Amino acid sequence: MRKVPFFLYNIERSDLEQISQAIVEHTVLNKNPDGSLGEMPNYIEELEEKTKQATGIEYVIAVRSEISALLLALQALGIKRNHKIICSVYCHPFVPECIRYFEAEPIFVDIDPQTLAMDAQKCKALLESKEHDRIKAMIVSHIGGAICDMEPFYALKEKYNLGLVEDASCSSWIKTKQGKHAGSDPRTDFAILSYFPGIKNKLFNAGIVFTNNQHYAEQCKIFKHHSKIKEQSNGGLFYDVVDVSLDHTISILSAKFSLLSLGRLNHHLDRRKEIAKMYYDQLKNIEGIELPRNDETHIFTLFIVRFKKSRDKIATLLKEAGIETALHFIPINFLSYYKNKFDLKVTQFPNALQVYQEVLSLPIYSAMSNEDVQYVIDTLIKILKEDIE
Repeated sequence: MRKVPFFLYNIERSDLEQISQAIVEHTVLNKNPDGSLGEMPNYIEELEEKTKQATGIEYVIAVRSEISALLLALQALGIKRNHKIICSVYCHPFVPECIRYFEAEPIFVDIDPQTLAMDAQKCKALLESKEHDRIKAMIVSHIGGAICDMEPFYALKEKYNLGLVEDASCSSWIKTKQGKHAGSDPRTDFAILSYFPGIKNKLFNAGIVFTNNQHYAEQCKIFKHHSKIKEQSNGGLFYDVVDVSLDHTISILSAKFSLLSLGRLNHHLDRRKEIAKMYYDQLKNIEGIELPRNDETHIFTLFIVRFKKSRDKIATLLKEAGIETALHFIPINFLSYYKNKFDLKVTQFPNALQVYQEVLSLPIYSAMSNEDVQYVIDTLIKILKEDIE
């Protein structure tokens, strides 16, 4: 039986040589017989500089993951206990997890059922109807490679003096119709990105926190490694700790592989669009399936389809055929911790509930072969044409 995983890294033989070289450069293997050391390139700084060039965003800080990126952004915004942060009820659980790290309270908002993004009008209604003195920020998540309209959120940010973070962790490298990267608008305080979004078993991991604000950038650099500041005297031997934070530093190997991936960014984007076109061309007229909206800005980090009935059965049959799928996302109010902690109801966010009952993410990654894509398409068509009740 053919096996089609949900994701595989796109790695080439030449990458193995460069990764091996990075290991040599930063270990005892780099020591010459005379005791001198060979060159030790700073791949982290190189990654930050090349990411800056690719996005046009002023300040780029490479970190361990998208989780580290969001934690740094929230800490720089001054989020503390009893503050409230608005976020989508339909996002990855790491978003409210990061809010709870500061003992702040996530305030969940329903979604637009078409775009799957947080509904700005519902955010507005929330801010107008409640005491908002403790609401300090909003986190707006771009879902699956589709960019959401940020203008309504900018208006709310200005009116209510809120911090604003764009979560592009599962829509990395997405651009607006004007060709601007998510987070490049100066009205956004921070944007976060993942180099390897949504991967459970990671060979490498890397995230980026972006900002156009110099003060915020300096704060993130301080918080990045235990909030340690080295003294200039005595060769930097002594240090001080000025706040409480974690170690968010990225590994050298993850930085190196991220650089290799960045070098093939256009290929990755183009290849996912080719796969998406195969899905569209052959599934668009099949009864029972709704394909994601398609426009020139969509980069298909995920290919989220919707089934009007029998989603769970379809997922089971695909798995039995060797095809891995995923669920993006289970609404946060369904998750035990948040449901119990904040007394949330299953029916509290009807749009997210409806979407959750229908969605399924099909495999889409740049290393996926045409044969694997065709196998997914043929299998899915066969399942949909049979009686699956």
